[in-house]
Amino acid sequence: MRIPTLSGSLLLLAFAPALHAQYFEARNSAMGGAGIASSHYLIAGTANPALLTRHGETDDFGLRLPTVGAQVYDESNLLDDIQDFADEYDRLASAGGTSQEYADLAQQLADLSGRSVYGNAGVGFAFAMPSKSFAWSLHWNTFADLVAFTLIDPADVTAIATTPAGTPLPDLNSEGRIVGVSLSELGFSMATRFEVGESTGLSVGVTPKYQRVDTYNYSANIDTFDESDFTDSQYRTDDASFNVDLGVALEPGSGFTFGVMARNLIEEEYDTVTTFGQTFQYTVEPTVGVGASWTHGILTLASDVDLMPRDRFQIDAVDDDVQFLSLGAEVDLWKWFQLRGGYQSDLQDFVDDAITGGIGLSPFDVFRIDVAGIYVNDDSYGAVAQLSFTF
Repeated sequence: MRIPTLSGSLLLLAFAPALHAQYFEARNSAMGGAGIASSHYLIAGTANPALLTRHGETDDFGLRLPTVGAQVYDESNLLDDIQDFADEYDRLASAGGTSQEYADLAQQLADLSGRSVYGNAGVGFAFAMPSKSFAWSLHWNTFADLVAFTLIDPADVTAIATTPAGTPLPDLNSEGRIVGVSLSELGFSMATRFEVGESTGLSVGVTPKYQRVDTYNYSANIDTFDESDFTDSQYRTDDASFNVDLGVALEPGSGFTFGVMARNLIEEEYDTVTTFGQTFQYTVEPTVGVGASWTHGILTLASDVDLMPRDRFQIDAVDDDVQFLSLGAEVDLWKWFQLRGGYQSDLQDFVDDAITGGIGLSPFDVFRIDVAGIYVNDDSYGAVAQLSFTF
């Protein structure tokens, strides 16, 4: 029996595959994921290309290398429960058990049904030259998205519960399945600013980009599950296409900025391979978010909201649509040290609310180190770190 292998695999893959915008960036992640109206120009190509026109007087160009981050959601404590079931199954399979122990084991298996683990991870690089007349940046991001879940056969539950005391446990037909996607994109962003009146600026940005999409669909009976098979070519597909993002930022003065970001304007659907008779679909679909920020002295406040849910995997067993509201704040002390905090809520209730925080170090406004933490509960958390230079 190899259920312990399944438990270990889910945990490993949850970390091996950003927030809602399909990217990680330490400052934005620390501020609850908000960034449509508040991002630094080094992440603007991904968060909102219009913000490439917003920069300091001495900024000529910047380099971000790299950003790395990972996040896992396991609100139902599924991984621990799988491990508990696995340990008990192995104990009873080797030593035998009473009718009551078999009945309790059957209930443990039944309790695993209909639950899932969701994880993602990413890495990114960027080079940017901000300007009010013509700004541009080149970025590369890879973002991996994963959902892992159990498909429990009710016949297995009955078979365990009716096993006579002291006799061997039955083989199981219940499945462990991992469905994932890795989305890599190379984008070239351009932006310009228009003066509207004496104190109002309107910036417009566009990001044409090349996207490569790798999908994964691995499933096996629980007693034959092997994590090393997950990335085997028979469970993977790859495809590529072009897409485009559009962003707008309005700065009416008094420290306010309002932004709109339309991402992936060309909808694309990607099918996984078929395993155990099932094929799943991952959709790269248009999404629109709006944001607002206010900066006064050392303080910046920011908020974002998705105007529509993002439909991730087409999986009957998992309702995994997400739609986020993000709130964040930053205190910038002497331009050398930044304290950040935030809050994020999924309006679709797929994931629980998250509390975020982080710090930044930017001596001489040239060398930058930023880190962020994301906390939902003891089984759902994430972290982001990045290194960048501005000149």
